[in-house]
Amino acid sequence: MADLDGVLTRHGVSLSSADVVAGLDAAFAEVAHAGAAPLSASEVEFLRAHGGEHAVDVLDHWDPAAADLARNRAALGRVAETAQASLSIAETALLLGVDRSRISHRLAQGSLWAFSVGRSRRIPRWQFTADGRLLPGLAVVIAGIPDGLSPHSVEAFLTTPQPELDGRTPTAHLAAGGDPRPVAGLLADLGLW
Repeated sequence: MADLDGVLTRHGVSLSSADVVAGLDAAFAEVAHAGAAPLSASEVEFLRAHGGEHAVDVLDHWDPAAADLARNRAALGRVAETAQASLSIAETALLLGVDRSRISHRLAQGSLWAFSVGRSRRIPRWQFTADGRLLPGLAVVIAGIPDGLSPHSVEAFLTTPQPELDGRTPTAHLAAGGDPRPVAGLLADLGLW
């Protein structure tokens, strides 16, 4: 079996094995397992009576072990996607053609956003235009990101077309010079859910 450090190196992933393990631990901790809160008999009966034909079919073919496996695979996939969709501080400095200290300064002043995976800070790629520049209005958008919102949720929102932005993704809206305040407001609203 290949060791994790070898796999990470072979695929150019700029995370340590300790960071990946910490990310996996956090992702798996968020997974609701079937044994944690099974449906009560009355809940099952209610779903059978009111959930429609599809709900009955699901209940008749429910496999808790398969559901656990699917949730764990999804959590593992989110960790891989997060690594793929983000850069290290050094990679970001190289992309922007600046010293690493400038990236740390931008993070401290809120003009660039990062999240932690283990002991590593990761900078999501959605903050950059296709030609490698920072998105206009980024500091305003970053100020709207609610505390505790997962990096996956932030990216999903910013890369999904929004009706309030004429069907454009928030990143496309910003890249085209759009007002960042509506994007920040929509992001802040996510924290209310």
